[in-house]
Amino acid sequence: MTQVQVLVGTRKAAFIYTSDAARKNWRVSEPMLSGWTIHHVVGDTRCDPPKLYAAAKHAVWGPSIARSTDGGKTWDQKTPGLKFPEDMNWRVDAVWNIKPGLPSEPGVVYAGTAPAGLFRSEDWGESWESVESINRHENRRFWQPIAGGPTEGGPPLQSIEIDPRDSGHMYVAITGAYVTLDGGARWRLFSHRAVSGSLQAKAFVSQAAAQVPPGIDPAAAHDMHKLIIDQKNPDRLWTQAHLGVFRSDDGGRSWEDVTDGLPSFHGFPIAVTKREPDAAYVVPLITGPGNFRTSDGQFAVYRTRDGGKTWDRLTDGLPGPDNYQSVYREGMDTDGLDPEGVYVGTSNGMTYASIDGGDHWMTLPGMLPPILSVSCVTT
Repeated sequence: MTQVQVLVGTRKAAFIYTSDAARKNWRVSEPMLSGWTIHHVVGDTRCDPPKLYAAAKHAVWGPSIARSTDGGKTWDQKTPGLKFPEDMNWRVDAVWNIKPGLPSEPGVVYAGTAPAGLFRSEDWGESWESVESINRHENRRFWQPIAGGPTEGGPPLQSIEIDPRDSGHMYVAITGAYVTLDGGARWRLFSHRAVSGSLQAKAFVSQAAAQVPPGIDPAAAHDMHKLIIDQKNPDRLWTQAHLGVFRSDDGGRSWEDVTDGLPSFHGFPIAVTKREPDAAYVVPLITGPGNFRTSDGQFAVYRTRDGGKTWDRLTDGLPGPDNYQSVYREGMDTDGLDPEGVYVGTSNGMTYASIDGGDHWMTLPGMLPPILSVSCVTT
């Protein structure tokens, strides 16, 4: 029998929503890792039973990559090796992103940290080592901290994507994005080239418009908030950036601005369907005076089914008017079932689910602490 789990990371704990394939009745777990901020929680289905990984941080005990082999009943939080070399003079402040490797590399897991760091495990997360080629990249001196993040060492490494055809072909997003074709031995900046054009697109891809020095990724000025590879078509990448939504069909060599049709260029999460060939979801946020960065009073998810040419505003079952919520960069995912389910968690601690691709929404039970991540596991 198919079981669907929605793994939720919040500012105070992790939670799991569980349902069957019908996805009409949901139950929510007790808090797990209570008192810990959970930036990201993911499932690893390469093993039986699946493993859970949680990017955890505690105000007293610091960061940890917690692991569970019993569905979250117990957790091992020992994380040896999760540290920068001493000569770099930085400490890991938090883990932002966890990515299990491909089935062809059992045991391999990656983690992205703040300050920006990439770490690799070859033993299912029991020990970690620094990926020196990116952590000591020559462009590191240009990586700028983000508001509210660590002031030393630059921004977080917040997206890790692996080409499902080739474990050596990986992408990471920091402020700009980097790619490796040799398993992490060497990393290069994306070669951005505009295909179409708004002012935001020009700023995203143009040295002059972005007003950054020669040789520096223009996306560092108007950074990627979330980068995701389309597992159905691995040459296609999507990003929600600071100044718009962009799609690449050639592995990041060129980008098309697909922001037109959205009410705002700003947002954080982007989710890509596992079935529909050209569909993706975003949650635009209004900025306004003082960087308000919430929904405009009607919480809405936007869906494209044609690669970003057009966007549908989805609100049936979502709260409004006078509802002002935000969604963080890991706050949305799809389940890959037929019809495809979509899940989104908000800064107000609410989780919404659609089992028909976003046409209609239901509220999952409970009000959680502010939600930082949502990811699906189907077994």
